[in-house]
Amino acid sequence: MNTTPIEIAQSLVRLPSINPQYDSASAGEGAVVDWLEQWGRANGFAPVRQSVLPGRENLLLTLHNGAGPHLLLNGHSDTVGTAGMSINPFGGDVRQGRLWGRGAADMKGPVACMLGALLRLRERRADWRGTVTFGCVADEEYKYRGILALLDQSIAYDFAVVGEPTGLRVVRGCKGSFRFAVRTRGRAAHSSEPHKGRNAIVGMARVIPALAEFFDTGLRAFAREGFGTSTGSIGLIEGGSGINIVPDQCSVQIDIRTVPGQDCQAAYAALQSHVRARAGALDGVALEFDEPPPHFSPAFETADAHALVRTACSLAGQTASDVVPFGCDASKIAARGIPSIILGPGDIAQAHTADESIGLDELEAGEAAYIQLALSLLKPQS
Repeated sequence: MNTTPIEIAQSLVRLPSINPQYDSASAGEGAVVDWLEQWGRANGFAPVRQSVLPGRENLLLTLHNGAGPHLLLNGHSDTVGTAGMSINPFGGDVRQGRLWGRGAADMKGPVACMLGALLRLRERRADWRGTVTFGCVADEEYKYRGILALLDQSIAYDFAVVGEPTGLRVVRGCKGSFRFAVRTRGRAAHSSEPHKGRNAIVGMARVIPALAEFFDTGLRAFAREGFGTSTGSIGLIEGGSGINIVPDQCSVQIDIRTVPGQDCQAAYAALQSHVRARAGALDGVALEFDEPPPHFSPAFETADAHALVRTACSLAGQTASDVVPFGCDASKIAARGIPSIILGPGDIAQAHTADESIGLDELEAGEAAYIQLALSLLKPQS
């Protein structure tokens, strides 16, 4: 069975694993998990499948090599959808020195590098001591339920490396997020007699400027060196049921990006207070906020001075580590007290794109980077 990062990544890209949140017809990550289990058994590992949601599982491969630290190499099996792609999303074509297809960069390419590193580390047992676990989780692209299930196993990991594409730059922190809906509720009426209704869309038209104002002013009070400030964005709006009906409901969905140390409950309370004050009375239209926000992902920051960060930067030739605005499973791992970094081949700008791809040379470099980092972190005691 495939043993090089390029071969493994090509096989994985050819297996659809769209998160059902992005395509209700998708079967989820099952085909990838099946392949990983077969690959693990064929290469002498004892794969462990872990149920997350009905028909959706994590897959773990563990390599023990005596007493020593425990390193978690974390990847995810799900991808976003394929609508609007300009290439065959599951072709796995190799041309122009690149592998093309959905998930090539985010993150089947990095997953392939981790698997390749696991094989090489098994061949070099004399050079390290400890345990390496490869944990490929479901649902990273939506509610992170896969990584939470993995962490609930209560296994004591000493370090974690999350393989999101960073161009093999060492990233020691990322922003978090919380997401929620704001709703206005009015009363329906025939549009020929609008005075008999209470227009929820008109009410929302007063709420939206108040939200935008808070994004520009209130969120700037939450800042962290290197991360900038907290930000907000209205991503979706929906309202009404017909052109000739006064709408009785309207909703907007909002994404707030947070910085390490930010009190998210305080930020949410301040937002609600500001919007209610600035929007004022809405002429019989009720204003509602999700309580609590249905989606929350923490920010994280590993200290620059931590041995994990220093070791990874030294190997990468970086004088200083990076932080990023996007979120990933690393923040959930760090929230459990496990020192974490993000490090992976590929460019995050390629993630979720119409022509997603990753360089073949990046895949080879990714495998080498994971091997060297594991050898340095798990160095035998003299």
